[in-house]
Amino acid sequence: MTELSPARRVALDILLELEETGAYARDALDASPDVHALERRDAGLAMRLVLGVVASYGCLDDLIDAYCDKPGRMNARIRNALRIATFELVYLGTEPRAAVSQGVELVRTRAKSAAGFANFVLRRIAENRAYYLEAGDVGEPEERRLVALARQGGLPIWLVEEVVRSRGFTAAQDAVAAELEPAGVSVHMNPLDEAAEEELSVLVGNVRDVEVEGAGAAPHASSGSIVQLPGAALGIPAARLVGTDPLRRGGVAVCDLNAQIIASAATLPGSCLEVGAGRGTKTFIMAAQAERFGMTRDAIALELSKKKSRLNRRRLERAGLAGSVRCVTGDGCDLDRSLACIDERAGGRRLFECVFVDAPCSGTGTMRRHPEIPWRLLPEDVDETLPALQLALLSSAAERVKPGGQLVFATCSVLRQENEGVIESFLGSEAGRAFELAPVSSAPVFALPGFEDVMAYVREHEDARGMFQTIPALGAYDGHFCARLVWT
Repeated sequence: MTELSPARRVALDILLELEETGAYARDALDASPDVHALERRDAGLAMRLVLGVVASYGCLDDLIDAYCDKPGRMNARIRNALRIATFELVYLGTEPRAAVSQGVELVRTRAKSAAGFANFVLRRIAENRAYYLEAGDVGEPEERRLVALARQGGLPIWLVEEVVRSRGFTAAQDAVAAELEPAGVSVHMNPLDEAAEEELSVLVGNVRDVEVEGAGAAPHASSGSIVQLPGAALGIPAARLVGTDPLRRGGVAVCDLNAQIIASAATLPGSCLEVGAGRGTKTFIMAAQAERFGMTRDAIALELSKKKSRLNRRRLERAGLAGSVRCVTGDGCDLDRSLACIDERAGGRRLFECVFVDAPCSGTGTMRRHPEIPWRLLPEDVDETLPALQLALLSSAAERVKPGGQLVFATCSVLRQENEGVIESFLGSEAGRAFELAPVSSAPVFALPGFEDVMAYVREHEDARGMFQTIPALGAYDGHFCARLVWT
């Protein structure tokens, strides 16, 4: 009998809590006093185990069930203990004897009589790990290649098939390789907070050129240099940022680099309507860029959730960036009702130089940050429900664009149905007749000094029609899509 590590014990408690409450893994980890009480190394392991199990539990269960006579009768305590050990064996590279031994002890804490059963199952999994990952049980070669790719990322087969169909096998391989690895962290600096950069530098070193901790180098443009976006600080070690003064007071906002680039593309002088503002990360970035470059801007940030809208307003107020932004609660599919007060003040339907639709989506470009996505998402979500909602939002937003203005559409998806497919449907509709695609790289903000590197990076990731798409990969940031449409 070996001594059970505290990290595994805490990880099991949290997984059982998640199964009971349906909470999100990162929220539960952040709120757990048991995690905070662990030594730093153990806390890191507990977090990695919880996030990894949540992200890959479908594949873990396939393996566990293969060596059980009656898998349907296994209780949650034993199953989650086995999931932890199986994740270590298959995806974390823990030495097999240690993983099996710790797994058996973890099961023993919940059901002593099941220790022998756990030993048998985990030894079989350790012996057959490579066979499973290579899909040796699948006969047809093309199907085997797809199944192996899904298993290597701990993902549902149907979802990997959709990514392959949308972006090709090589891009899907890149995304899968990064799926269970830590994502790079970047922040956007508040230009009104002069102390934030100095404080951040003390915390993490040189914030301008540091590489991404745990994920290789930061994204590179075609020139081979690290992408420099005005206001962005790359490669921030997340553990050193949590709870710091710059974050609390709005001196910085955590945001993926590609998302920062999209928010910057939607920033221009004049009036702006942001549809789907959420908690306001992109609202913060647009306000910061406008302040940084001296733009006079009148913006409305629309969000369906009252709670998220309040959080947006509070952060902007703390940051000193609230003056040019009005936060409004309402449905983006019914802008006449949502903007009724705005229209009344304007003496008619208010139109905007820029309307930015940050659409709800599958989140398939950010799955490594949100481990619940792969196994909660359904095929009908990406084929029907989400594209229909995205098209409705885009069509509604189009009615609020001034002649000659721009309509920007963005998602954090890598799936064609939610991205190019929605744009094509819009342009073929009555609502889209007045619009045509323009390259994202030609957004007016990118002509300003300091955006040269960003413009090259955007062009590198644009298709022939100027739509911007990134794919998650080792050493890269998340998968985001952006299309820019102009009223002609």
